[in-house]
Amino acid sequence: MYTPWTLYVVILVLNALACVMVAFLLTRKQFAIGQPAMILTFISLAFWVFGYAMLLTSTTVAWKTFWLRVENIGIIPQGLFWFIFALQYSSQNKKISVWLIAILSIAPILALTFIFSDRWIHLYYPLIQRLYPNGGPLKLGHGVMYWIMFAQVYLLELAALILLLRRFIGYRNIYRKQMGLLITAVFFPLIANIYFQLAPRLPLPSWSTTSLDVTPMALAFSAALISAAVFGLKLFDLIPIARHRVLEHIPQMVFVVDTEDRVLDINDTGQKWLGRPAEQMIGNLATDVFQEWVDLLNLYHNTFESRDEIYAPGNPSRMLEVSIFPIYNGNKLEGRVFVAHDISNRIKLEDDLKKANEALRTQISEIQVLQEKLEEQAIRDPLTGLYNRRFLAESLDNELAQAARTSMPVSVVILDVDHFKNFNDIHGHKCGDIVLQILAKMLVNASRRGDVVCRYGGEEFVILMPNSSLQSAYECAEKWRKAFASTLVEFNGQILSTTFSAGVACFPIHGNTGESILQTADQALYRSKHKGRNQVNIY
Repeated sequence: MYTPWTLYVVILVLNALACVMVAFLLTRKQFAIGQPAMILTFISLAFWVFGYAMLLTSTTVAWKTFWLRVENIGIIPQGLFWFIFALQYSSQNKKISVWLIAILSIAPILALTFIFSDRWIHLYYPLIQRLYPNGGPLKLGHGVMYWIMFAQVYLLELAALILLLRRFIGYRNIYRKQMGLLITAVFFPLIANIYFQLAPRLPLPSWSTTSLDVTPMALAFSAALISAAVFGLKLFDLIPIARHRVLEHIPQMVFVVDTEDRVLDINDTGQKWLGRPAEQMIGNLATDVFQEWVDLLNLYHNTFESRDEIYAPGNPSRMLEVSIFPIYNGNKLEGRVFVAHDISNRIKLEDDLKKANEALRTQISEIQVLQEKLEEQAIRDPLTGLYNRRFLAESLDNELAQAARTSMPVSVVILDVDHFKNFNDIHGHKCGDIVLQILAKMLVNASRRGDVVCRYGGEEFVILMPNSSLQSAYECAEKWRKAFASTLVEFNGQILSTTFSAGVACFPIHGNTGESILQTADQALYRSKHKGRNQVNIY
């Protein structure tokens, strides 16, 4: 049935549904600071608006009292929910004191207890009277508990408004637009409710003192503004972070000094590194605060704007990278900012890397030495230290190839210790080894710088003589033979001596390959042995 309140009721019901929908959509968004308090705020608004709408349609006092109680489920905690949201969102404080919430919850809990109790409801509403037989608002009396709750709600709303205004002044760009919508959302229902509370008590015209509460309609407008902030300006997606909170949570030490060298501010990291609270440092001279940090004070006094590395003593001590920046207000210098970053781990890693590189270089050098030794061992005879047969084959081929290009001779001398098997049988292998070592040393000392002296096998030796004629090689071999024949070997109290036989061949006279030259020199050696030994013969 149509009543004078029907249109108003329809609007309120639609607004209540809208509040429920917004609360539901907020639960679907990713969690953000202040979001739970905002959800509770919209739910409380839904109770308030829907309860008042149903109160207007009810015709009996009993039903109106029931919906009055439902309405107060939204009215009474709404201020607390909004204050918690404003506190969290403006300060980005994830943790609000449990004691603060508990204390602020005392009055709302008592108020709801009184309202839902038939015995105690008179402490909140001493008068509940129907004004119209076909629905409409109630005429209500207000008890002591009502005014206590009234005072708390308005104080909380005022505190929330102040918090939002402070952040509105400090924020920029889109954050200021968000705050502007939130402030406006608080302002309109606050004015509407103040008018509803005070209009019957003011000397106003009769037409302006209606008992119809317009606050729920103003709340609907507020809900629309808050929704615009949440979904239009992404209230919970673009969370403003206060600059001071960034300063406190960065891992670098940051402190500010004025033009008189007094410490104006220092963040948590600086307090931790120095082991003192900010109260003991702010206002004091930087030279007193950092008196133990000699490197920092030197940098402080000697440079105005710079970036350098310093040592900071302490437990633990640190290596710091310090940057100094001047602070200007227009053209006027107001102070300096010091930012210190702990680079101890980086320095340690660099030192470790240097040590590792040094160790690696040492290992590489040792490996190179070992490789050289292995290569040397691969081409050297272990008994005499002379080059071995493998090295002779490589050297002979190289020397013959070069000689062919330059038309220079290459001579080869092959010598063999005479009767060496009998010598070993009589005097022992140890004595034989000594004889071979003495012969090898003599050949090395008596040969030319470019000659290659090799132990060819057993008691047989080969001397490769680049750029040496056949006659010159023969004369050298003859000189070696005489020197060795006159060499005396002392072993176990005996004075011993022996001789060698030799054969000489020359490239390109006696062959064009290394193998042919060795064969012809070997044949000349056998000729020396056949003719009686201890002599040198040319092929």
